[in-house]
Amino acid sequence: MATVVLSAVGTYFAGPIGGAIGAVVGQQIDRAIIGSGKPREGPRIKELDIQTSSYGTQIPAIFGAMRVAGTVIWSTDLIERRTKSSGGKNRPATVNYSYSVSFAVALSSRPLARIGRIWADGNLLRGAAGDFKTETEFRFYPGHGDQELDPLLASAEATGQCPAHRDIAYVVFEDLQLADFGNRIPSLTFEVYERETAVPVVDIAAQLSAGCITGQSAVTLIGYAAQGNDVRSAISPLFATLPIAVGPSGDGLKIADWAAVSPVSVLSDPAISDGSTRLDRPTRSRTANSRAPSLLSIRHYEPERDFQAGVQTSRQVGTARNEALVELAAAVDANAARGFVDAQLLQRWRGLNRLEANVPIGSVSVAAGNRFAVDGISASMRVTEVEHQRGTTRVVAADWADGNNAPLGADPGRNLPGPDLQIGATRLILAELPTLGTDDPGRPVVVAAAAGTGAGWRRAALSAHDGSRVVELGGTNGIAMMGNLFEPLAAHSSLLEDQFNEPVVRLLHDAMTLPPGTGDPFSFDAPLLSIAGELVRYGNADQIGPRDYRLKRLARGCVGSRSDVSHAKNAEVFLLDRDSVFRIDAVPTPIGENLTIEAMGISDDIPVQQNIPVIGYAVTPRSPIHGKIEQLPGGEVSLRWIRRDRLAFGWVDGTDLPNSEGQTEFAVELWHDATMLKSWTVGEPALTIEASELSVLALPASTNLEFRARQVGRFALSPALILNILI
Repeated sequence: MATVVLSAVGTYFAGPIGGAIGAVVGQQIDRAIIGSGKPREGPRIKELDIQTSSYGTQIPAIFGAMRVAGTVIWSTDLIERRTKSSGGKNRPATVNYSYSVSFAVALSSRPLARIGRIWADGNLLRGAAGDFKTETEFRFYPGHGDQELDPLLASAEATGQCPAHRDIAYVVFEDLQLADFGNRIPSLTFEVYERETAVPVVDIAAQLSAGCITGQSAVTLIGYAAQGNDVRSAISPLFATLPIAVGPSGDGLKIADWAAVSPVSVLSDPAISDGSTRLDRPTRSRTANSRAPSLLSIRHYEPERDFQAGVQTSRQVGTARNEALVELAAAVDANAARGFVDAQLLQRWRGLNRLEANVPIGSVSVAAGNRFAVDGISASMRVTEVEHQRGTTRVVAADWADGNNAPLGADPGRNLPGPDLQIGATRLILAELPTLGTDDPGRPVVVAAAAGTGAGWRRAALSAHDGSRVVELGGTNGIAMMGNLFEPLAAHSSLLEDQFNEPVVRLLHDAMTLPPGTGDPFSFDAPLLSIAGELVRYGNADQIGPRDYRLKRLARGCVGSRSDVSHAKNAEVFLLDRDSVFRIDAVPTPIGENLTIEAMGISDDIPVQQNIPVIGYAVTPRSPIHGKIEQLPGGEVSLRWIRRDRLAFGWVDGTDLPNSEGQTEFAVELWHDATMLKSWTVGEPALTIEASELSVLALPASTNLEFRARQVGRFALSPALILNILI
């Protein structure tokens, strides 16, 4: 009977859309699938969780705010890039491969205002601030009818063959780096906004039905993804889930809240006969309890849990177990969803109470959705079926919930979101190191340390200027712990522990830490810092603020670096760690010239550039030490010293130091009043100058002579050991 009536409602509309909308009323009134045609599929929660790329996949119409997977509508093959990095002296070069991909994803068949967060394999790819955690170019097309072609898609397709995908909101990823995703395209989901505020259900129904459905309702949704084979499939989940009623109105349909006051048709004189046909009197009946569930659940998207699927359940106590689940592809908070499911379950049980009556035509106005009552039999109910007969109208009405009951408190469930960390700007520090006693590099050693001002920074691409060309070096190593001196640091001898200076280092952000130290700055595993080029080990690092550390017990000028200089406030500091510093071997580093390195992080607008003059510390012998000078009784001058080795930093009693230079040779110079008077080359750490050699210099009595002794290395001369004597 309902089929006949509601199909008639559909005929008020033109074409197949009208019939579909009419059937919606049947879906809402008797909770049964009307008609015997092909089953209709509406939006399902699971469909929005899986990204697809199949032809014919439906693109949902998005209202409000939602999280969708989208449909890949264009993609390149994986793009392979090959980079080669030097392994250093006596080490093979390393060939590294990286992969990227470019693709486009359709998100909505209605225009969108903006894109929010993006998840890749469940982890944040794009944060709430619009920052990407992985390197990519990104473009958003909102889906208006006049949007332009994407340049990448246009360049990849034949001229005139690339669509602009107008009226489709979509995004384009260009060169998305895949290293973080196992060199494959990750599964993406998108937080999308058609508008910033909640959307009224009336607006959704009106848009989807092209204005055939109107009315008033206070029910709003945070978001809705309309999808299905036809208009009925897209709209019917709303009527099956929300506390709204629908009925005919002129040439269309009208929706209203259950609690809204509607016309009440009161039948005071029911018909008892129709001509010669006797009619039944108004009767009350109740459908079997098995037609209503004892437990009803609504599955929806929960905004408080990053739009993940949530379930709210309502139970009818004291009934046989009979469960039902409805899926609402909408974003609603837990309290609203609990209110919807409570109201729906109450209505399903109240709707088991029915009233049937025959109304004389013209005696009372009766329409589907109106309240209806028969004097002496029932309070007002709602009309669910109307059948027009000869001279009378058969009316079926059911008890109806008003939807005004306050819902019980609902719990959206626990959310464990991935960290949305800001990346910040890239910081790059270059330092030239002496050898650290592990190998003989045979060339200057320059390292790059990089990090970001935000805790979300992970890496940057490095490149070097080699004359007029730029050489790609690959990506940085791990995140360097770095910052700046919060106060000046005075110079101190490298021969004694510095217990006087206790500098404070301020790191770039709170997520960075310094090792606490071993207590002994001279232990082999004491942390090693570069402070404006000076290598410093510390015994203790006490955290005195979120990112401030006070250093105590310092060993200055370690492994041959300079310690005879002071450092100003804000001097750059970083922790020397093999896992975080990048050794630059792919370009030559000639002594006496500047080396220029650039770093480009994914949030940097332009590359960060640093220059460093190459001194050649790693190939320069260490200065001789323990010098001794004296004038002998015969007038000779005797000089002695002890050599040091570039690669050996310890002393073993009874064993001579190794010789990394392949020879033992020293250059000695005699200076007076800033003028070099004479030089010698000797093959041992000693020199005796005869009195006759000095006399020919015709120096006046009581002259201060300065001798400078340097070790001759394979690549450079060591710094000088200064010895002075008055003769």
